[in-house]
Amino acid sequence: MIVDTTIRIPADRRVCLISDLHLGGGGPSDAFAGKDGRLRDFLDRVASRADVLVIVGDGFDVAQAWSIERIIDAHRAVIEDLVALSRVIDVYYLAGNHEGSAAGLHAVPLRYAHRLMIGDRIRVEHGNAYDAHNLPGDRGAFLAARAHAMIEAVIRAPIRIPMRKHYRWSTRLGHWVFYRYGQWQAMLGRIDRALGRGDRAAARLEFLDYWGRGEWGDPHGLLRAAPAALAAADVDVLVCGHSHQPGVVAVPGGTYVNTGSWTFEDSTYASYEDGRFEVRQWPEPRPIGDEHYRGILGDDADKSFFDWWAAHYRGYLRYDLDAA
Repeated sequence: MIVDTTIRIPADRRVCLISDLHLGGGGPSDAFAGKDGRLRDFLDRVASRADVLVIVGDGFDVAQAWSIERIIDAHRAVIEDLVALSRVIDVYYLAGNHEGSAAGLHAVPLRYAHRLMIGDRIRVEHGNAYDAHNLPGDRGAFLAARAHAMIEAVIRAPIRIPMRKHYRWSTRLGHWVFYRYGQWQAMLGRIDRALGRGDRAAARLEFLDYWGRGEWGDPHGLLRAAPAALAAADVDVLVCGHSHQPGVVAVPGGTYVNTGSWTFEDSTYASYEDGRFEVRQWPEPRPIGDEHYRGILGDDADKSFFDWWAAHYRGYLRYDLDAA
């Protein structure tokens, strides 16, 4: 297992950060989607441009692949390049939520920990510690991730959020089913309130709004959690993965940075040099700011899933993702 430790590196190091590679077993539910060559080119560039590489969790998707051995077999050249890179620069792997107990993970000889500090004011961790439905050590959440991967393998299509990235029949149908589930829960909630069970009524819609917040721009609620996390850790910058939503966002008390992911069409990374963070899509040069989060910032912060549905659903499993 990955020991619950914090790695500390000096603030003057050039650091590259990637997360959520989700290297899996190579089958139809392997969300890495066969970008081995692209990742190998990226690692070659990192070797000459950074002092440190940090994999901010969910690099190896044991939930999907069932074992680290299957991941190594499916992505052997990438694994070999990672190990070779670790002999040239420091390579750290932080615990995510798709490694499970991390049994066997040390078959890939990297340096493993739970979090990393860059200097005294920058905290790096996967981010599931701020996600009520994927807390560290939650065996049920890991099994749910495994079940999700199995469903995707059977239907050979993803069921993911936000829909703007995954406008496929499977995601469109999944949203329709979830909306009907939400209607049912809302009706039961009205009964609960009539019986004086207000807390239970609110709890029925909590997961629905958690899902909806992801559609508006904050998957897993990490942006919402960031100000309190910055204050609790007494840092200026919180760097996470987990949500697959790349960006650099100013929040009360500091800055939230998300490294994004390497799933499906994405291949994003963060870089830190001379006290400054940038997030980019490899190999495109344009930096990513807060544009993916603007639907959930400021006065829009409390939009619900039902709000999203009213704005975007157009009937017959059609969605207008450009609707205001």
